[in-house]
Amino acid sequence: MISIAQKWVVLLFCLAFLAFTVRGFFALRNLVHGDVTAFLAFPLSVILPGLAFVFVGRLRNMRSEEGALMQIGVMIQLILILSLPSLALFLALGFPVVFLAVELFETQAPAELRKSIKRQLLK
Repeated sequence: MISIAQKWVVLLFCLAFLAFTVRGFFALRNLVHGDVTAFLAFPLSVILPGLAFVFVGRLRNMRSEEGALMQIGVMIQLILILSLPSLALFLALGFPVVFLAVELFETQAPAELRKSIKRQLLK
């Protein structure tokens, strides 16, 4: 079984927590100033992607290196969804692009480049 290197998981969780906190701060700030839309959208626009991030991040063992790379790609995509609310819909619809990018990386990238990137990202 292949797992993501622990340092990457910690870094991605820290980035997701930072995005979650910043979005929560701005939602509360808008609520204090009388705009309730950001606060009412918080569960679907922040909590749901945050829970998806935690679920994907807790998957420890993947059957292949390609699956582990897809897991990293999905985690990065979810961080982008959390941190860029104006582009969240487009990013959510772009999940197949992550899988296509990993597949192209696996099939088209030179072997030396693939090995070095996998060595740095995966255990």
